Amino acid sequence: MKRHTAVSLLGKTLRSFILTFLWSLILLFFESAPLRAQEFRATLSGAVSDPSGEAVPNAVVTAVADSTHLSYTCKTNSAGRYNIPYVLPATYTMTVEAKGFRTFIQKNVAVATAEYQGLNFKLEVGALSEQVTVTSAPDVLDTASGSAGAVLTSTEIQNAPLNGRQIYMLLGTTPGSQFLQTQFGASGYSGTRGWDVSNNYSIGGGVQGYNEFLLNGTSITIMTGFGAEGTWMVAPNNDAIQEVNIITIPYDARYGDTMGGIVNIVTKSGTNDFHGELYEYLENGFFNANNFENNFNGVPRQNTHQHQYGGVFGGPVVKNKAFFFGSFEGYWENIPFTTLTSVPPAYLRFQPGSSGVDFSQTGYTIYDPSTTTCTSGGTLGNCSGNSYARTEFPNDTIPASRISSIGAALLNLFPLPNTNTSSLTNNYIASAPDKYRYYQPMLRLDWITGPKTHWYSMFEYQWGREFRDSSGFTGPAETGNINTFRSNVVGSLDMTRNFSPTMVGDFKISFTRYHDYFPNGPFATPTPSSIGLNMPSIPTSSRQLLPQISFSELYPRIIGNSLSQNVDQAEDLDVDFTKTHGKHTFEFGGEIGRWNFANPESVGSPNGTFSFGTGATQYNPTKSGALPGITDGNPIASLLLGYPSGGGVDWDTTRYETVGHYSVYGQDNWHVFRRLALNVGLRYDVEAGPVDRTNGLNRGMCLTCVNPITNNPTYQANIANPSNVSAWQSAYSALGGPMPSLSTVYGGIQFAGVNGQPRDAYNVDWGDIGPRLGFAFAINEKTVIRGGWGWVFGYGIEGGTSDGFSLSTPYITSLNGGATPTDYFLNGTPFPNGAQKPLGASAGLLTAVGSSSASLDFPQRKIPRATITSIGLERSLPFHTVLNVRYVGNHARALRTLGVFQWINGTLPLSWGYPQLQQSTYNAAFASQLNQQVPNPYYGVLPTNTSLGSSPTIAAVNLLVPYNEFGLVGDYTNPFGKSQYDALEVEAKKRLYGADRGLEYTLAYTYSHNEEQTHYLNGWPWQDPHPLDELVFYDRPNVFVLRWNWDLPWGKGAKYLLRNPSTWLGAVVNHWRVDGIFSAESGFPEGLPGGRWYTSSHSFAPDGGQTNAQWFYNCNGQPLNCFQSIPSRGQANLPDRVGYMRLPSVPNLDLSLQKEFHLTEAKKVQFRVDSFNTTNSVLFGGPDLNPRDTIKPLNSTSNWMTGFGTIAPFQNNFPRILQLSLKLMF
Repeated sequence: MKRHTAVSLLGKTLRSFILTFLWSLILLFFESAPLRAQEFRATLSGAVSDPSGEAVPNAVVTAVADSTHLSYTCKTNSAGRYNIPYVLPATYTMTVEAKGFRTFIQKNVAVATAEYQGLNFKLEVGALSEQVTVTSAPDVLDTASGSAGAVLTSTEIQNAPLNGRQIYMLLGTTPGSQFLQTQFGASGYSGTRGWDVSNNYSIGGGVQGYNEFLLNGTSITIMTGFGAEGTWMVAPNNDAIQEVNIITIPYDARYGDTMGGIVNIVTKSGTNDFHGELYEYLENGFFNANNFENNFNGVPRQNTHQHQYGGVFGGPVVKNKAFFFGSFEGYWENIPFTTLTSVPPAYLRFQPGSSGVDFSQTGYTIYDPSTTTCTSGGTLGNCSGNSYARTEFPNDTIPASRISSIGAALLNLFPLPNTNTSSLTNNYIASAPDKYRYYQPMLRLDWITGPKTHWYSMFEYQWGREFRDSSGFTGPAETGNINTFRSNVVGSLDMTRNFSPTMVGDFKISFTRYHDYFPNGPFATPTPSSIGLNMPSIPTSSRQLLPQISFSELYPRIIGNSLSQNVDQAEDLDVDFTKTHGKHTFEFGGEIGRWNFANPESVGSPNGTFSFGTGATQYNPTKSGALPGITDGNPIASLLLGYPSGGGVDWDTTRYETVGHYSVYGQDNWHVFRRLALNVGLRYDVEAGPVDRTNGLNRGMCLTCVNPITNNPTYQANIANPSNVSAWQSAYSALGGPMPSLSTVYGGIQFAGVNGQPRDAYNVDWGDIGPRLGFAFAINEKTVIRGGWGWVFGYGIEGGTSDGFSLSTPYITSLNGGATPTDYFLNGTPFPNGAQKPLGASAGLLTAVGSSSASLDFPQRKIPRATITSIGLERSLPFHTVLNVRYVGNHARALRTLGVFQWINGTLPLSWGYPQLQQSTYNAAFASQLNQQVPNPYYGVLPTNTSLGSSPTIAAVNLLVPYNEFGLVGDYTNPFGKSQYDALEVEAKKRLYGADRGLEYTLAYTYSHNEEQTHYLNGWPWQDPHPLDELVFYDRPNVFVLRWNWDLPWGKGAKYLLRNPSTWLGAVVNHWRVDGIFSAESGFPEGLPGGRWYTSSHSFAPDGGQTNAQWFYNCNGQPLNCFQSIPSRGQANLPDRVGYMRLPSVPNLDLSLQKEFHLTEAKKVQFRVDSFNTTNSVLFGGPDLNPRDTIKPLNSTSNWMTGFGTIAPFQNNFPRILQLSLKLMF
C-alpha cells in the first residue's frame, strides 16, 4: 500500500514555537491583553463566619489532597470570603483556622472537574488547638453557579458497562444529551471503541456538531475538516480518567466555541504511592447472541475476536513535589458484520449467446429510449405538455443487440444472490470480516517548583488501522473504509503562579494533530480500458481505476475509487487570571489560537463516477409513473443499455489552510449575600476566515461586474441573430413573462488574495460578543433555585470554496432536455472532448462560466449563535440524593441553510409561475414551455465539454434566472437557519463519598421539543422564501436513562449482612458489585417519500397501528396510487419528516457483574462479566419509502413482507454481547 504523505502544517521548529509563546507572554503582561482557557481545574470559594453569622477576616483556609498531599492555602478577606482557583480534581480535606476559634476540619470534600464549588464554614468560639472534625461529605448542592451539567467520577466510569469502553457513550446518561447514531454494523457505526470518533451528539439540546471536547482543558475538537467539525479526536483509556465534567448549560464566560455542551475529560495524576493496573477485556463471540438477519436466513453465528488490553502506572518522582502517571491501551478486533443487501439476480445478467435480458419477472416495464416521440405534435426538446411517449421493448426484453458490453461488464461485478435468489432485493447476505487495530500511550507529569508555582504537562498519542467492507462485496465492487489509517497527538504544558494571596495566573501552551487516510475501495483491477471505457487521464492521480457506479434505487453503490486524507492541527496559547476582592471573584483571560487543515491526495474522483436512474427507460422521460398501474423504468436496464443519468470526473487540487482564532473574556462571580450568588460574564470571540497558502479559495462573486463573455464576438452574434431573437420572443411570450435581458452578462467569481481581495475567504465577524448571566439563590439549606441566560457562539464550520481550482467535468446525458440520451458512455468514450482543466484564478471572471453550478461561499459569513436559557430547582434529599428539575431552552440562529445564494435574489420569484407548478393547480403545458428548447446564446462561445456549451439549444427556464452563465449559484454560508430546543429536564442523583458502600445512581429524564429551519423544500429555479420549519431528524420527545453502581450489601465492610465472614467464606461473598445502564426513548421522526405528491387524504399512519409489514400507509397495497411522482418543474410540498409517526425504538439494558479478590491490602484481582443488550432486543431500521417498490412476501418460507412501507429484516443494533475481563490492581 502506498505510504502516507507526511504533511507539515507548522513550518516552524519547536524552538520557534516556544519563542512565540514566551514573546506572547511578554506582550500579555505589558499590553494587558487577557485571553481564554477552557479550564479543567476547579475553584473552591465560600465564606467563613462566626456563630452569629458575622464575617471572619484573615482566617487561613487550606485544602489538602488526600492522595498527593498537594495543598492550596489562602486567607479570607475583610468580607470573610476565600477563593482558591485552579484546584486539581480530587478528594480533599479542608482546614479553617482563625484566632479565637476552634480549628474546623472538613473531610471528604469531593472537588469535580471545572467545578465552581461554594463551601461555607461557621466557626465555633474556642482555642485554636481545639478541633471540630466533620467526616461526612458536605452538602452537595451547588450554591455558587447557575450553570448545569454532570460530573462522572472514576468509579462511575470504570464500572459502567461500556461496549468498547468508549467514554463518550456515557454522555447520553445526562439530561438533554443524546447520541444520535442508532444504526450499527456494516452499514452503520462499526462500534463504540476508543478508535471511533464522531460529532453525532447533541448536548444540552444544542445543534449537532457544535460541542466542545477537552482533555485536561486542551481542546481535542476538530474545528475544520469539511464535515468532521465538532468531532472529538481521541477517547482516552477509561482507567486513566479521573473525572468527566459535562457542562450542558454554560454560563461561565471562560467557555466558548460551542452552542451545545462542553465535555472536559481529566486524566489521573500520580500520588505519593505507586499504584498500577493491568487489564484484558476479551470477547470471542462464543457467548454472544446471533443477529436477527443471520437467524432469519439460517446463517450460524459468526465468532468475534476482540482483545482490549493495557494498563496504568503512577507514583511519585519526588514525594510531595513531583508525580507521574502513564497509561497504555491496545486494541485488536476481528468482527464479522453481517450484511443483508440487494444484488441484481442472475436473470438480469446478460449471457453471451442469449436473446437478451428479460425484465418481465421484475414487475418493471422497460421502454426503448430510441422510440421517444412527442404525442402532442411537437419536437423532441419542444414537446407541449412534455407529452412524450416510448414503446415498450417486446416481451419486456432488452435484445442482445442493444446490450452495452460496458454496462454488462459492470453489472457482473456484483456477486450473485445467495438467499431469496429469485427476489430483486434483500437477496444477498455476507459476513464481512472487519478488522481494527489501535494503540494509545499517554503520560502526565505534575510538579511543584515552589510554594507559589505548580506545573503539569501531558502527552497522548494514538495510532490505528481499520478494514471495513460496508457492502459485503469483494474485489473491485468492494466499498467502505478499506485499509484506512488514523493517528492523533495531544500535548500541553501548563504553569500556575500565585502572584499574591488574591491574584493567581495560569499559562498554557497546547498542540493537537489529527490525521486520517481513508480510501473507500481496494483500488483493484480491472482497468477502465479492459471493459472498453476510454476515460480521461487526470494528472492528480496515477491510478487507472474503474468509475464508481451508483443507482437511484434498488441497489447499493459499487467500486470505491476515491481517497480522503485530512490533517487537522491546532496550536493554542491560553492565559487566565483570577483576582479576589471582597465578595467578588474576577476571572479574565483568553486565547490566541491557530487551526490548520490540509487534505493531501484528496482529489475527489479523478477516475470518474456514473449514476443510473430510471429516466432512460421510462415511458415518459420527464415523468415516472406516467401510465397508471405500470412501474416503468429500471436503473439496471439503464445500465445495460449504457445510458447514465449523471456522472463526471474530478480535477481537484488540495488545500492547506490556516484559521486564526482569538478571544477574551471577563467573569465576576459575585456573592451578593449569603444566599445569592451571581455569575456575570462577557466573552468576545474573533474568528478570521481561512487562508490558503496558495490563495486557492474564492471570495464569493462580484454581482455587478460585467462578465468578459459579454464582449465575445460569437456571443454578440448569437444574441443579435434575428432567428434567435424571434424564437426567444415567442417562447417567453408564451410563458407570460418578459424576455430575459441578454445584452450584458453580469457576475464573476472572486478569489482570495487576487486583484486586491483579502487573503481570507470570509470577512471577519466582529460582532461575536456573548454576555452571560447565571444565578443561584438558596431558599434554605436544602433548596436552591438556579438558572440564567446567555449568548454562546460556535465556530465557522466552512473551509472556503475553491471553484476554479477544483473542477468537475459533467457527463452530458442529453442534448434535447432529456428526451433522448446521448450515447457517449455506450460508445466507450464518455467524455469525447476530454476533461476540463481548472485554471485557478487566471481565468478571472470567466472562471466556472458554463458549468452546471457554481458552489460558492460568500464572504458575508456569520458565526452561529445560541441563546441559552434555564431556570430550575435543586433540592437536597435524604441519603446524599439531589433532585434537579429545570426548564432549558437552546435557540440557535445564523445556522447554515445550504440553498441558492440569498445575498441577492438568486432564483425566480415564487409569485411568477409558481401557481402553475403547485400540486392542486399544476399546468403541464406551462411546465413544458419552461422546458422548451430555445437557442443557446452560449453555444460556440463556451467549450463543448461544459454543460452550457454542449448543445445549440437550452431550456427556456435556464435563461430566466439571474447569473445564468453559471447555471445554479449555490451559497453555503446563508446565515438564515434556526433551531429551537425547549425541554423539561429531571435528574435525581445519589452519590457515595469516602469509604461509603452501597448503591449510587443517576436517573435522567428529558421531555423535549426540537425543531429547525435549516433547508429549503424547493430550490433552483424557484426557491422557497423561507427555510422549511420542521422537527430536527433527532427529535425525541421522551428520553429516560437510569445508570447505577451497586456495591452489594454483604461481605466484609458491609453494614448488615456477613460483615465479618471467615477467610474461606469471605473469598466467596466479599466484594461483589452490579452496575448497569437502562435506557428507553422515543424513536426519531418518521421520514416521508421524497420527490412525490401525496394524492390521498389518509394519514401517513396505517390503520390499526404500525407493524413491520406496514409501518407506513401503503394505499391498500398500491402506493403509486397515492404517491405520484412530481412532474417536471412541479413544486414539492411534503415535509421531510413528521412527528406523529416515529421510527422504531427499543429499550436497552447493559449490565456488569464484578468480583474482587483481595490478595493483600494493596493487591487485588478483579473478574468481570459485561452484558450489552442483555435482553437481546432487536432494533429495526426505518421503512422502505420508495413507492415503486412492489409490496410482496420476501420469500416463500416466512411471513415477512418487502416493498414500500415495510421494515426490512435487518438488525440495526448489536445483538446481546458478553465480555469477560480480568484486572490486576497493585
